[in-house]
Amino acid sequence: MVERRKYKRYPMPEGTFAILRNEMKRLRNHDRMSIGEIAMVLYKSDPEVMGQVTDMSLGGLAVRWNAGALPERGDVELDLIMAEQGIYLHNIPYKTVEPKAVAKNDQRSAGTQRNAFRFTRLDTELKNRLRGLLAHHVG
Repeated sequence: MVERRKYKRYPMPEGTFAILRNEMKRLRNHDRMSIGEIAMVLYKSDPEVMGQVTDMSLGGLAVRWNAGALPERGDVELDLIMAEQGIYLHNIPYKTVEPKAVAKNDQRSAGTQRNAFRFTRLDTELKNRLRGLLAHHVG
């Protein structure tokens, strides 16, 4: 099978999370907050969806979380956090990629869902910050 992706994908370590959340004024000054403060604000905000990033590239990412419907795009923003490394990326522009069916006999997928997001309209600063996060990939 021929690889059609523009960017190489990398498996990401446990503790790399994608958060789909509504716009929050408390994160407006996130660049002045510690990673611990950001994590607490995100946790207490009761995000729409929060899940483990399984793999990622400069073009997008795949996420695994407890099964449930994805919120409508609307005002939902995408953030990435890797607290152990002190990395937080705020409001990444994205599009949802249609999910593929997961094999019913896959033990890892019991009660979980996997979705993918494609990054859109990334500016130079955000691309550089994504490269910094990708530097911590597994393997």
